[in-house]
Amino acid sequence: MAAAAEVSDPIRILVADDQGVIRMGLAMILDHEPDLTTVAQAENGEEALRLIEQHDPDVVLMDIRMPVMDGLVATERITTANRETGRARPAVLVLTTFDDEAYVLAAVRAGASGFLLKDTDPDLLVSAVRAVHRGDSLVDPASTRVLLERCMELERQVDGGTATSKPAQPDARWAGLLSHLSEREREILVWMARGLSNRDLATKLFVSETTVKTHVSSVLSKLGLSSRVQAVVVAYEAGVVRPGEADVRWDS
Repeated sequence: MAAAAEVSDPIRILVADDQGVIRMGLAMILDHEPDLTTVAQAENGEEALRLIEQHDPDVVLMDIRMPVMDGLVATERITTANRETGRARPAVLVLTTFDDEAYVLAAVRAGASGFLLKDTDPDLLVSAVRAVHRGDSLVDPASTRVLLERCMELERQVDGGTATSKPAQPDARWAGLLSHLSEREREILVWMARGLSNRDLATKLFVSETTVKTHVSSVLSKLGLSSRVQAVVVAYEAGVVRPGEADVRWDS
């Protein structure tokens, strides 16, 4: 009965990419799964926004580089609309390449729920869509950490630093908000930044997944964030977790 329910109420997906072959390939992978269905395809961000209104998808697979309106602008408009209406969907899953490093951090800051490399394994793509739909786990955490660290290092170099210069000081914008987190919420934030899923967190902290979800929701609410991946960025920017370091910092 449970399996039938999943099939009768599949996760609705919109694929946005300016290359038709890629759109069709992604749709074929997704539609092969009984609990996933592609409801629309868009070749640019502007068309994606229009099709979202028509088809009400649960998840949007968003390419970054597209004509007319790129994925960054489209993602920001989607997440802004979600906040204004109190909706949790559609969640945006950004598709990227390592050549897009300069854009990835901006996409996450704009509210994307996560990102995957375009050449990712089909099984991981399917799992990522389900995860983003649930809202309870980071997408491809290993790639997330590597890509975020590289992006933030790139930002420091653009701002005048170098690869060998001392680490940038923690962003003071987050100090006040972080002070509102409980000790448990701070611990949750740290482990999220290190790539742990809700299930991993529950096992590590000896609590239920429901309890973890409650803590995660509280962390996001107190920090004014819309996704776990944004929380990872905040952890790095605030100096709670630093690239290449294992130590946790709260008083830097």
